[in-house]
Amino acid sequence: MTSTGTALFGSNIGSSSKNLVEFRAGKMKLNGTTVTADKRKGLVYVFQGEDSLMHFCWKDRTTSTVEDDLIIFPDDVEYKAVKQCKTGRVFILKFKNSSRKLFFWMQEPKADKDEELTKKVNDFLNNPPAPGSSGGGLRHLGDQLI
Repeated sequence: MTSTGTALFGSNIGSSSKNLVEFRAGKMKLNGTTVTADKRKGLVYVFQGEDSLMHFCWKDRTTSTVEDDLIIFPDDVEYKAVKQCKTGRVFILKFKNSSRKLFFWMQEPKADKDEELTKKVNDFLNNPPAPGSSGGGLRHLGDQLI
């Protein structure tokens, strides 16, 4: 029993293997109505935790420090390109029930997958995969039956 628990815990450490979508992107800072790029190399990724909750994360690729790990509920956010930006590939994660907005600039070398990545982020965050056989999934199922 103990070894199973340890193995299960060990699988959490290598979270990159369970990312549903990931791509290289930097953060941006909002000052008034202007956004400026944070020049660090970053990685945006989305994964489903063992509790079935969806996570939107940003990690500094140089230090491997995860700076943002946001739990996202279905239909709570929209991720889309900022059309007003003509000098780069800027994207916004906009929360529907608040004024909170996070901006990112795409660091992938080619723009040909931007639309596909945007669709995947929105699909996974707003229509999460069905819960697995974890305890969190069973708890969620129980809540549905009540």
